[in-house]
Amino acid sequence: MVGFAFFNYGTTILKDYKQIHTWEGSYSIFIFILYATPLLLGYLSSSFFTKDWSYWRSAKFWGLILFALLAFTLRACSHLILEPFYEAMQQFEHPRWLWSVIGTILRSSLVLIPITLYWFFVDRKKQNLYGFSLKGYSTRPYFVMLLIMLPLIILASTQGDFLGAYPRGVKFDSLSIQNSAHWIYYGIYELFYGLDFISIEFFFRGFLILAFVGILGPKSILPMAMFYVTIHWGKPAGELISSFFGGTLLGIIAYYSKSILGGIIVHMGIAWMMEIGALIGNYFKT
Repeated sequence: MVGFAFFNYGTTILKDYKQIHTWEGSYSIFIFILYATPLLLGYLSSSFFTKDWSYWRSAKFWGLILFALLAFTLRACSHLILEPFYEAMQQFEHPRWLWSVIGTILRSSLVLIPITLYWFFVDRKKQNLYGFSLKGYSTRPYFVMLLIMLPLIILASTQGDFLGAYPRGVKFDSLSIQNSAHWIYYGIYELFYGLDFISIEFFFRGFLILAFVGILGPKSILPMAMFYVTIHWGKPAGELISSFFGGTLLGIIAYYSKSILGGIIVHMGIAWMMEIGALIGNYFKT
């Protein structure tokens, strides 16, 4: 965790590399290594504390690791797929909005489709679609978690770094919140912004835990949480640090309940609460 925080706040490697890379493939390799490092360190830590090194000799383990890293690297590099269409999007009235919405749909698809295909051909007869299960499911604990998070989000909404990063839905130059005709664009963006967290939960709490459960059991939770922290680089410090503990808690819930639906409620709920909180916070700030 300390190392991740230093990488995020003590260096500009990720930002600088994204700006200066000259070969698109090199950026993909760079991102692959960034994701692979905390994930493999997580598995090393689990093996060190449990004294279980047996799964390192499993071909299936390495195959799943490679598949997971390739899928999420592809998601992270989805902007490279969209770049050939950038000029065409400039003809649209709100090009940055269009780029963002299409990019969100593409990112989600690049995770949901390959993992669903893997489940269909490999795990379909063994389990439900990696956590999409209502068996023994209750919404109450997750709404309690959202209530617990509410005061923290209210506090965050008074902080400068938080208000500088959120709300994400009002950062399009061609749109204005004062223009009621533009609200439909904000609504569509916020809808897809929230739905994108389905793919996040599906990947981290679904695939990285439930697809690995036969090989690792609960030892898959720590590596997942360490990997999860990396997608919060560039976010406010409180969000980065809390992502490890939140990811671990949701991972434990997913492992024992075999369901990610509660995690989806929590993740989408927090995301939208942060958007609303930042909108209110910026209103009072101005």
